[in-house]
Amino acid sequence: MKKIIGLAGSTGCVVGSAVVFATKELSLNAVLVEDVEKEIEAMDAARQKYDASLAELAATAGEGQGEIFEAYQEILADDAGFFDDVKATIRNERVCSSYAIEQKRIEVESIFMSIDDEYLKQRADDINNVCHELMAEIQGISGGDPFEGVEGESLIVFAEDLTPADTVRMDRSRLAGMVTEKGGVTSHTVILAKTLGVPAVVGAGAFLADITNGQNVILDGATGIVIVDPEESELKEFMVRKEAADKKKAIYDECMVKPAYSKDGFLTRVNVNTGDNESVENFKAANCDGVGLFRTEFLYMSQSDYPSEDFQFEAYKNLAEKCKDKELIIRTLDIGGDKQLDYMNLPVEANPFLGYRAIRLCLDRTDVFKTQLKAILRASAYGNVKIMFPMIVTVDEVKEAKAILETAKAELREQGIPFNENVPVGIMIETPAAVLLSDKLAQNVDFFSVGSNDLIQYTTASDRQNELVQYIYNNCNISVLRAINMVAENAHKHGIEIGICGEVGSEPRLIPLWLAMGIDELSVAASLVGRTKFILSQFSKEELQAVKDKVLDSEQIFEVIKTLDETLEKAGIDE
Repeated sequence: MKKIIGLAGSTGCVVGSAVVFATKELSLNAVLVEDVEKEIEAMDAARQKYDASLAELAATAGEGQGEIFEAYQEILADDAGFFDDVKATIRNERVCSSYAIEQKRIEVESIFMSIDDEYLKQRADDINNVCHELMAEIQGISGGDPFEGVEGESLIVFAEDLTPADTVRMDRSRLAGMVTEKGGVTSHTVILAKTLGVPAVVGAGAFLADITNGQNVILDGATGIVIVDPEESELKEFMVRKEAADKKKAIYDECMVKPAYSKDGFLTRVNVNTGDNESVENFKAANCDGVGLFRTEFLYMSQSDYPSEDFQFEAYKNLAEKCKDKELIIRTLDIGGDKQLDYMNLPVEANPFLGYRAIRLCLDRTDVFKTQLKAILRASAYGNVKIMFPMIVTVDEVKEAKAILETAKAELREQGIPFNENVPVGIMIETPAAVLLSDKLAQNVDFFSVGSNDLIQYTTASDRQNELVQYIYNNCNISVLRAINMVAENAHKHGIEIGICGEVGSEPRLIPLWLAMGIDELSVAASLVGRTKFILSQFSKEELQAVKDKVLDSEQIFEVIKTLDETLEKAGIDE
């Protein structure tokens, strides 16, 4: 028996068989090269190839994973800093690119690790992952499914660390859990584990030398405890904990298929986010109230040219039919700036999040926009389809977008193609401009959906991918909570509904607050629908008004967290 104690990454109890994930054996020696420019060209070619694979993974990955690969693409594209220094090392020391990358990686890691901030230390893992994957690409070491050739259906991966690409390549039908030597509770391994709904223990220290394939394993993601080759007494104790966890899961599963009514009868629809091949393929209408956000970018990212109207129509129709009578909110193309596609010939921008993206690009490239709108309209004949425009900051944008929509309708009428003449039209609320204008915007659309990730970023002026300002980018930031409350009040004042998509929609401590605000719809990861509905069912909307008032009147974030955590505790919720 061997006990491994690490950090509780993703909750859940599981018994399975160990699979040791072998770290790629990279050559990191200082091999001298004769032609340094040829070496740099080869490195850049490998960067482009790795970037293409990241784009493909972003397009096909499951819900919650795409942004991780996009973040890796940003690191990979950092010519002005990291890779300029790597190229200088290659030229000055006439060494191979792998050695130069490794030296720069060590330098950057040491800087991050010297900072007294756990989040920043964990972000060093992202740079390490990108470097190791790139060096593997340079050296022709391809990644594959670590379960290939391994028998068993409940497999627990033991690894020094896991990159997002490693995780996505696994046969997830057999993945039961993850245990890593490195990593922290905000690492991408944890994010992916939660997304996949599997328990994970991270940062457990050196243990790989003592693990072999096929060993029996107990993994408790809630406590961070892993037991290899457990004794009978330990197995019995674990089964008690597992039984409790299974009962909780059974409650969540039961709630998943029922309407989420509060104790005083307020109904909140709990939808899922989707926008990749896997989540669309696995979508089950019975397990949610609909689709609150269908990201259409993957249709564009998976093509070498603009996807045709028919191609898009088939994708939208497929999901509309799967939804049956439940709502399907399709967000129009949200790409540009930070999401580059070669065939779009997008400009390189110094500040892409404030640049040429989303509705701005669509209103400029009206043919592309109208093609997508016609495809969505055609799909509206097959289900409860709604259209949503992203990144709206003015009423003018709404009116212009709706005018193009009317043109698309007119063309379909001329062609005799059926569609829903009264298809609902909504917008994303993800900027302070949209918040402050929400009373006027509400008079021009049928619904709002708060894009919480971007709203936090823009409201607090903190880049969610910038490690130095993560203490500001906080789900419980009072300015953001006040902004969402203002939008909710303006929406209901003008008789339209409001939803929330993004990570805050399923954040346990915030769910009672959304109920108090009267949020009509939450869009969450598919694995979190049941838990979200359960929490909603444990409270009364009316009784939560005092909690809402106290939160919105708070001065500091820790006060908000304390109030919301106490609210969960009083209701007996331990999430």
